[in-house]
Amino acid sequence: MLSSRPSTSSVSSLSPHEPQLLRFRLRQLFLIVTLLSVLCGLLVTSEGPWPIVIGLGALLVAAHVLGVLIGTRLRDTSLEVRRWRAAQPLLDADLPVASRQPVELHKLDLPPKTPLAGYASANLWITRLVVAGALSGGIVGGSVIALSAGARISWAGWSVGTISCAVLGAWLAFLASSFSAIARHAWRHANEHGK
Repeated sequence: MLSSRPSTSSVSSLSPHEPQLLRFRLRQLFLIVTLLSVLCGLLVTSEGPWPIVIGLGALLVAAHVLGVLIGTRLRDTSLEVRRWRAAQPLLDADLPVASRQPVELHKLDLPPKTPLAGYASANLWITRLVVAGALSGGIVGGSVIALSAGARISWAGWSVGTISCAVLGAWLAFLASSFSAIARHAWRHANEHGK
């Protein structure tokens, strides 16, 4: 009687298969197709701005899930990939190889550390700008809500809208002030280095 299984000696002589990063089963394929069908149904049946909101939300979730999947697979298969590459002498070397010997940083010819690499606490004027942005956002937003909605909005709705505008004003002031501080710092450093 002939056996369809190869002997252990022939199995060990076969070269190992290349590890696959995106390997999935039929059940996962059906799940993805089902989710895409539900998403397409939601996009077709919804009106107004909701198709854009649903589509962008689905893209964000899909990008996050795909990133986690690829990162996990890379982490889990890194040893397997190294073993496979070691068994393939005809492949190009996978350089650079991380050195296992301790490296003395003072012996390396590294460029000097820039001030942008350091951490510094927020300046007092940035805090004042954030508070001013929150106040101006709350005042302007609350006024616009009161003028546009008038008697159609309750006090609770007006309060929530005003607080939301204040938070947005503080966030925008923080972004603008921190970006301008970093840009000014980088500009000063570049001008000092260029002289």
